[in-house]
Amino acid sequence: MTPKVEVRDLSECRKELFIELPVEDVRRELERIYGDLARRLTVPGFRPGRVPLSVARQRFKREAREELQRRLVPLLIEQALSTHRWRLAAGPEVTDLVLSETEPLRMRARIEVFPHVDVRAYRGRRAVKRIRPVTESEIRRVLERLREAHSVLVPVEGRAAAVGDVVTLRVTAEEVDERGAPLRRVFEQQEMTLELTPEEAEGDPFAREIIGCAAGQEKTFLLAGDSGRRIRYVVFVNDVRRKEVPELDDEFAQTVNQRAETLEELRELIRQELERRHAEEAEAELREQLLDQLVREHPFEVPPTLVEHVARERMRRFARALARSGTEPASASLDWEQIARRGVEEAARDVRAMLILDRIAEQEGIEVSEAEIEAEIARRAAQWQMSPSAVRSRLTTEGGLDTIRNEIRRRKALDIVVASAEVETEEAPPQGE
Repeated sequence: MTPKVEVRDLSECRKELFIELPVEDVRRELERIYGDLARRLTVPGFRPGRVPLSVARQRFKREAREELQRRLVPLLIEQALSTHRWRLAAGPEVTDLVLSETEPLRMRARIEVFPHVDVRAYRGRRAVKRIRPVTESEIRRVLERLREAHSVLVPVEGRAAAVGDVVTLRVTAEEVDERGAPLRRVFEQQEMTLELTPEEAEGDPFAREIIGCAAGQEKTFLLAGDSGRRIRYVVFVNDVRRKEVPELDDEFAQTVNQRAETLEELRELIRQELERRHAEEAEAELREQLLDQLVREHPFEVPPTLVEHVARERMRRFARALARSGTEPASASLDWEQIARRGVEEAARDVRAMLILDRIAEQEGIEVSEAEIEAEIARRAAQWQMSPSAVRSRLTTEGGLDTIRNEIRRRKALDIVVASAEVETEEAPPQGE
């Protein structure tokens, strides 16, 4: 099969192909298809597999044409990719298809291909690893968080709710008009727990209304809702409790960590853990620094459709993160156009970085073993609280095993860049002092 292919370069990654296949090749393939149909399909009056070709040509013209298109179009695109040593990234979008048994096949197809990447000087690069020291204020913050985590709630007697308390409420809310007449019920008799933190007391009008209420008290008040709505709340205070945090002493240290006998030992364990985290952060920042260098020095075009796919996935993850934090993405007061633009820029950077690492892995002959894949599956199983077999089954169903293989391969490629780099270590400014 010898098609004629003309290529119009729309860009480094976008190509338009004009393909023509001689009518003789079309007829030859069509005859094979009629033969397959005659053996496979059933026609009344003929035994299965014994339908004459002449009958098949009369009865199965539509089926033969559809099969001809299914076979030839991908085959011709694949031949063009092979001839030009392209890897398909998106497409094809086929237009102007002429397909008959009396004239050559003609079609126009637009495709996106991965660029040919030549990665230079990825060994022996210079970089700076900035390690942040552990400060006393960091240790104090960890201790305070531990105290909060081990605090108990004690009922308040003889006073109303104040900043720092935790209240349990039963709330009914309804939308009302300017005269106070009810329009619709928002929710009814909903149980909720509210911690009256200083931030809530300052920024949340609902929390400010609760401060000063005692257990057993009912209060009705009006607040402004979204889009100018007026919401009337009827709140019954079930109870008011205060946080009682443990003292910072040796007993507290033993409760928090079995390896600590004294408060000083607990502080040292916290210091060691913070140092480990800071070292991991510094290593991650170093890897990003070196990868950013390579991305800046290799400004090749990346396939637009792939960038759009990565950008959409970024937006979905961002929306899911908002939802997990309790914010409805549709109602969040965010500049979604700006977020989308920034998402496309970051997606283009991510795709360029992936292609650079893929090329390094190819040049270095990096392979990924089954043991490495199993180790990654075990890590994810622990993270997702699933069995390794369940994780493997899920990844197999979703096509995720290839994704894992590619991620490991790219990680090993970046390992080579980092291991061969000339790294200067310096102390980063402390945080939160």
